[in-house]
Amino acid sequence: MRQLYLNRAIAEAVAQEMKRDERVVLIGEDIINRGGGMSTFLGVYDQFPDRCLDMPIAESGFTHFGNGAALAGMRPIVDLMFSDFSALAFDAIVNGAAKFRFNSQGEACVPIVYVMVNGGRGAYTGGVGSGCNHSQCVEGWFQNIPGLKIVAPYYPSDALGLLKASIRDDDPVLFLYAEGSLGVREAVPEEMEPIPLHHAAKIMREGTDLTIVAVQAMVPTALKAVEELEKAGISAELIDPRVLIPLDLEKITASVRKTRRLLVVHEAPSRGGIGAEILSAVTQEALRDMKAARVLGAKNIPVGSGFAESLIIPQVEDVVRAAREVIAQ
Repeated sequence: MRQLYLNRAIAEAVAQEMKRDERVVLIGEDIINRGGGMSTFLGVYDQFPDRCLDMPIAESGFTHFGNGAALAGMRPIVDLMFSDFSALAFDAIVNGAAKFRFNSQGEACVPIVYVMVNGGRGAYTGGVGSGCNHSQCVEGWFQNIPGLKIVAPYYPSDALGLLKASIRDDDPVLFLYAEGSLGVREAVPEEMEPIPLHHAAKIMREGTDLTIVAVQAMVPTALKAVEELEKAGISAELIDPRVLIPLDLEKITASVRKTRRLLVVHEAPSRGGIGAEILSAVTQEALRDMKAARVLGAKNIPVGSGFAESLIIPQVEDVVRAAREVIAQ
């Protein structure tokens, strides 16, 4: 085991997959000189200079370029830096990559991974917020699109294993890593196997009174909330889905059938978010077993910069309060 920061885990996954498969290429802005906008690919260019391509500041253009490379037999990794910038590449992802397999009647596949940092910088954990154009969570934008897979890890070991699996996948994958986790360090095995994208949910804490499903940056927040609830005699089971599409509905539903209560917590606003989709899916499977459920998300306003981010995104006390309300129903 060694200690690995999240950005190093991403760089290691990419380098290992490029070594394993010569079809893997890395494209994006500042890849060569800075290792990408978040320095998540440091050292990759040094090892594979002929397969790292710097792109102009034109996300809508080089994302289509990546799609073309995938259709031509390559396995591109497209770095979009901030997930907010995926709005500029929406056409390529939604009207292009997500539909090529369907439109070709299964003859064409698009093995492409769009890598981007998702959510706030972590003002709720002592960081400084990046503002409304660099702090959005975009999983809700894309969850309605058939043909896409959405991966959303928080911890370095999960990022390493899930990114390797994403690169090997034959379908387009949105790989979202949390901006607030860039400084997170964790013990990671020397040899990390790919983590399958199916059935990927991980039970972080076992409990009997309430199931909490926490998405990405809300996992460490929910962990602290679980500890506070435990002091009050409330046993909460915490699940990190890690992959949002395909969702590990089986594991989440089994937990809810046991606890009979569900709280979904995510950093994005509640309206139209992944939390409502998770709640809906679980309800369809286990309605008769459920006593209460709710979704806790950010306030319905753009994310403020600086310390204001922490006033908008759910805090530990918000999770504790919401959990108590669900328990009381």
